[in-house]
Amino acid sequence: MAQVSRKLIVGKPITLPEEVNDDLIFDIDVALAEEYCKNKEFEKGFEIYERLVRKAFGDIELKNRYMRQMKTYADTLLKEKKYAKALEQYKKLLRQNVTDPYIFKNAAVCLNEMGQPIRALRFFEKYEENAYDKEEVYKYLADIYYENIKDYEKAIDYYEKMIEKYGDNAHIYNMLGHLYSTYYQDKYMDKQIYYLKKAAELEPNNRIIIKNIAYVLGKFRQFEEADKYYARLQQLNPSHSDLHSYGGYLVSKRDFENGFRFLMHRFSKEDLQEGAFPLIFLNKKVRWNEKMDLSGKHVILHFEQGFGDSIMFIRYLDEIKKMSGKVSIVIQRPLLELFAGSDLGCDIYPDDIPMGLKYDVIIPMMDLPLVCHSTPETIPHPEGYLKVDQKYIDEFREQYIHKNDKFKIGVAYEGSIMGKETDRDIPFKFMYPLMELPGVEIYSFQVSDPSNQMDRVPTNLQFIRLGDKLKNFRDTAAGLKCMDMFISSDNGVMNLAGSLGIPSICLFNTISEWRWIDTQGDDVVWYKSVKPLQCPTSRAWDIPVRQAIEIVEKRQLEKLNNTLKLSAPRGSIKAKNISPNAAVSLEAIADLLNEEEEAKNEVKKGAKGAKKTTAKKSTTKKVSSKTTGTRTKATAKTAEKKSRTRNSESKPVKKPSSRTKKKEE
Repeated sequence: MAQVSRKLIVGKPITLPEEVNDDLIFDIDVALAEEYCKNKEFEKGFEIYERLVRKAFGDIELKNRYMRQMKTYADTLLKEKKYAKALEQYKKLLRQNVTDPYIFKNAAVCLNEMGQPIRALRFFEKYEENAYDKEEVYKYLADIYYENIKDYEKAIDYYEKMIEKYGDNAHIYNMLGHLYSTYYQDKYMDKQIYYLKKAAELEPNNRIIIKNIAYVLGKFRQFEEADKYYARLQQLNPSHSDLHSYGGYLVSKRDFENGFRFLMHRFSKEDLQEGAFPLIFLNKKVRWNEKMDLSGKHVILHFEQGFGDSIMFIRYLDEIKKMSGKVSIVIQRPLLELFAGSDLGCDIYPDDIPMGLKYDVIIPMMDLPLVCHSTPETIPHPEGYLKVDQKYIDEFREQYIHKNDKFKIGVAYEGSIMGKETDRDIPFKFMYPLMELPGVEIYSFQVSDPSNQMDRVPTNLQFIRLGDKLKNFRDTAAGLKCMDMFISSDNGVMNLAGSLGIPSICLFNTISEWRWIDTQGDDVVWYKSVKPLQCPTSRAWDIPVRQAIEIVEKRQLEKLNNTLKLSAPRGSIKAKNISPNAAVSLEAIADLLNEEEEAKNEVKKGAKGAKKTTAKKSTTKKVSSKTTGTRTKATAKTAEKKSRTRNSESKPVKKPSSRTKKKEE
């Protein structure tokens, strides 16, 4: 069979106008770009879009279609928390002059999540300018000012703006009450209570809100109402942090037994940071609890957190000795030399329990008031219980303390970071007036100065830095013992001064920490030698400083009076009794003392001059006969007078006879 040849028969191609062909290809490309973007293959879709936009440069509809898809892609990335990639897309949109306000808001969210709150703030503010629903951005602005920038005034301003639209939002009311309480402390008490009570009305079973209102009422010592909210908190499955807070509240009410019992929840707090406590406390088998009998047991008193706590609670050592068989102490290393030199009568170990040491129970130091059933009236050794060897005091004085009669005041103005909640630190500038007092010398015991406040003291004011000389707390104690008085904020050095019985003043802000159960009396209860002075309103430090100056001037006069009585010879100005209550200024006393010192110097100069005259006489050449004759006559007259005086003094006085007496009568 003959093979048949098969040929592909191709028809003649159809020729279309060029512009028609391009239009068809354009439609296909747009459809493909849309489909890729619809299937979330944005990179493929955008590649086509970019080519089309370059080719059809003036096609506004195409460009808008591309921008919409790009924004959709950016928003998708934002939801997926791919903030950097989302921000790249928002940047492209902004370069194309897209003015949708949400681009500013979403770009701000990306920046904020990437740890750039200041840059985010600019975009949020731009969004606020262009947005129709401004209340939406207020939350972002409030949160960023509160959480990131810590500008609480601005945060409060934006949260209050939100109330106008979201007046039924318990979260906003709670945030306002919390912010007013944290930032303004004692100011705006009515607002603090109103906002938190409003939040509690809206959400009566919200544990956080109930805790906040209970805390604020307790802070303002409205105990009866605070008790009701704390009782309500107990019914709302409270956290360990809630119960710990309740413990502090009870101690501030002078209820030591229940207060320190609830404070034991500190080891289980949900917000507890790693390393906040020694790891040994996690072992509940050896950590003290109320069921344990200490009789005959080897007890270890273990430090917890700050130096001030260790100094404050070691006062219970003697009580524990009576209750147990043996007591050892584990303390922070900077306190080792101080405690070892205080004759505490037990073994002391720095930082950790030695390997192989056998013991029965560990008592965290803050539990000691509970272990010893202490009350405010039975706090042991409020007059002082630590000491430092005199030789260290003498060495410190010889090396670092000026040898003069000035009234020496030690100061400290800042404590650890844990004290920021109650604003207990004092800006150093408020202590400048102390440096202006006549006859006073200021010594700074501030070891760390992170904000360089001491470097900013005006050059006309004088103070002596001791911080770099203090290697440990024994050095600090020796330095404090060289002072006439110590003035401080609530910090560890203040606790040390109280434990040493040094006359001190503690300056408290309006709201003080829970342990200071009385800041209005003659002492702080825990330390009899520490006088509390408190700001009448938050951060009004100038007022307690003025009161401290009055006390300093009185003590200064007392010291001066005692010094003058002991050291002055009779008849001198120093021998005069200067009463501390006398209306005599320190400047006037200083002037009197200066006059006396000058008189002494004149006497000394006169004596030296007489010696020089005698020496000159032996070496002087002969003078003229006329001058010599004159001097001789004068000398003769003087000698004759002296002779008469001596004769009259040397002759015994005869007793008059009875006959002579009668004549005289």
